[in-house]
Amino acid sequence: MRIRSLTAALFLVVAAACRTDVARLDDVQKMAYQVKPAVVRISAFATAEFRYQAAAIKDIEGAMRAAGHEVASRNLPAGTAAVETGAGGSGTGFIVHPDGYILTNSHVIAPTRDLGALENDLRRNGAIAALVRHFPVEELRSIYRDDALDGYIDQLASRGSLEKMRRINEVELSNGEKLAFEVRKSEPSLTQKGSDLALLHVERRGLPALKLGDSEGVGVGESIWSIGYPAVASSTDDVIGGWLSRESDLEATFNPGTITAIKKNSANAMVFQSNVAIYRGNSGGPAVNRNGDVVGISTWGHTNAEQIKFLVPVNAARALMQSAGVAANVEGDFNRYYRDALEGASTGRWDSARKNLAAASRLFPNSPDLIRFRRDAERALLSVPFWQRHLAVAAVGGGAMLIAAVGSVALFAGRKRRIPKDVLKATTVESVVTPGGKPADPSVLGKLTILNGERAGERLALGGSGIRIGRETAICEIVLQNPKVSRLHAEVVSIDGKVLLIDRNSSNGTFVNDQKIDRRFLTDGDIIHFGGRNAVAVAFHA
Repeated sequence: MRIRSLTAALFLVVAAACRTDVARLDDVQKMAYQVKPAVVRISAFATAEFRYQAAAIKDIEGAMRAAGHEVASRNLPAGTAAVETGAGGSGTGFIVHPDGYILTNSHVIAPTRDLGALENDLRRNGAIAALVRHFPVEELRSIYRDDALDGYIDQLASRGSLEKMRRINEVELSNGEKLAFEVRKSEPSLTQKGSDLALLHVERRGLPALKLGDSEGVGVGESIWSIGYPAVASSTDDVIGGWLSRESDLEATFNPGTITAIKKNSANAMVFQSNVAIYRGNSGGPAVNRNGDVVGISTWGHTNAEQIKFLVPVNAARALMQSAGVAANVEGDFNRYYRDALEGASTGRWDSARKNLAAASRLFPNSPDLIRFRRDAERALLSVPFWQRHLAVAAVGGGAMLIAAVGSVALFAGRKRRIPKDVLKATTVESVVTPGGKPADPSVLGKLTILNGERAGERLALGGSGIRIGRETAICEIVLQNPKVSRLHAEVVSIDGKVLLIDRNSSNGTFVNDQKIDRRFLTDGDIIHFGGRNAVAVAFHA
């Protein structure tokens, strides 16, 4: 009895020393940090020099006067003049494979793909810049209100020429790296009855990548978040850009919303209607669910209908990637380190978060989100009292030694208990799990070995039928403390000597060998994920 009392007291001391109320990332914070590093800005534009003759400006002035407009040209050159012109723009995309594959909208990259249309836009924009240089803006606005300005723009554009033309097809990663892109696959736009999706590639490996969800499971009313680079939140914007820093352009905008309707387009393909904010520049960005899985791609919004935006379901993107031979949901080294860092932060294990974050940062340096995350970790660690940070370690270390001593006393205290040699050699403890605390069934159904997390290597022998698995201690025999695991997630039962795993309507699903199941008879070597690939993984042995 003394030994039992001493052991119980020791465990209370260790638990008290280890207990600490520390800050944790909430689910939305965690998801935002998870998603944003993989979101990129895509630029597809051209610049040139538009050259024109002073005589062309005088001819246009005469035409304007003949039409009744009281205008007078100014700042006329002696002969030939030039202005800088540009055409095209930017949008958003997101990395879908760590080897540099990126998804976006086709219309984001369209400006530089048609050379004839691009040159026409450069000429027109150059002509507009030249007219603004030589005529008062108020007079040009008056002509514009009379629907006559386009004719004068076309007249000057046709008489001018382009020089020093330069096309830019570029991806800017969230850490500031700029890389030229190649188009691997592209679908027609929505108006042409296509999916408006494009798959790009850049020469860079080890990138953060987003996980693609299943758009078939998305329902009306489901919460989503869109991420992108709207032009109105850029330092280049004409209205507010003057007081925004260039560095802030790397900060993607994170907007909440819901799925408001599920519709079909003219080609009978599914599209999502949403009230999520999608502005110029957001096109091609991901829309994610609470787990950070991409369920749609921002594609179109109407300026006169603020609450009506449209998304391409992500399963269309899956089909495009498959046709290009690019696998979805490939996890690289960055994602593995970063996932473990986020898991540590969401459970209050900030020291683990900081170590994994440092490894992720070496693979993807200078990311503003990783820098901010590191500061969160440092602040959280400073908030833990000194005595808790160090006494807990000492208590656990001393406790382990004392437990070993207590075990030695118990072993040689004269009791006739024999411990099998294979247990003494085992590196992990094997627990026998029984339903409702009943005595263990001598015919064990099988064993589960936990494969990841802090309990990796722990073995659980299934000592009877009706064993419940989940997050809730009060109702489950096997407790898995992970936010993606439901309170009652699954159950193991025995039928005719076979082991049947049943999903109990869990929120994030039960998967056997990467296939989502409602119920499945287990066989030796099956790999089970409770709550998805990033949650809890176990191996079953018969």
